[in-house]
Amino acid sequence: MKPPMIEVRDLRLDQAVRDVSFTVAEGDVYALLGRYGSGKTTLLEMLAGLRRPTGGTVRVRGTDPYTDHDTVRTGTVWRDGGLFPGLTVAEVVDTWRRWTLDPLTRDDALRLTGLTRLADVPFERLTPGQRRLLDLALALVGRSDVLFLDEPTAGLDHAPARAVWAVLRSLAARGTTVVITTRDPEEACRADRIGVLDEGRLVTGRQAGRLRAA
Repeated sequence: MKPPMIEVRDLRLDQAVRDVSFTVAEGDVYALLGRYGSGKTTLLEMLAGLRRPTGGTVRVRGTDPYTDHDTVRTGTVWRDGGLFPGLTVAEVVDTWRRWTLDPLTRDDALRLTGLTRLADVPFERLTPGQRRLLDLALALVGRSDVLFLDEPTAGLDHAPARAVWAVLRSLAARGTTVVITTRDPEEACRADRIGVLDEGRLVTGRQAGRLRAA
């Protein structure tokens, strides 16, 4: 059995997140499924240490992400993504590396996300799917053990969404723990486990295959 990477116990933030508990094993992909306004993004922000809960606990590899920011290396990708006009893909990654302690090499970040052949392409010429892969590359620059992704394939067609998931699966196979939010049940079924949020409460958590069969 894989050890837990993320442990959430009775987590609360006013009425946005209410008494949520779950665990995510190291190297697993966990999907938080819910409609707009269900509390997914707020919960993700608490897991990433960006919002302090009003009750309960979050532990990422045994530490509080809100008070112990540097103990576990995490990367985040938010739904809107980044905008980098005037820069090539390689220049965007190099800029990010300069802001990061002990970063991945540019070549490794591009290789892990399948962007090597696009290194010299200007940001403006990237497709939406390629821009999302670039967001992933930046999240990996800090050698992240955990990735928090807010609706990573929102607005993407089937082929680029599949490319994003291929990268996530490859990263998980290397031991990276991934938590995503989504409004799409079919996408959630790509994960190892699913938690369904409704009005801030976790109403069910189960294996992805069981939800697919239900």
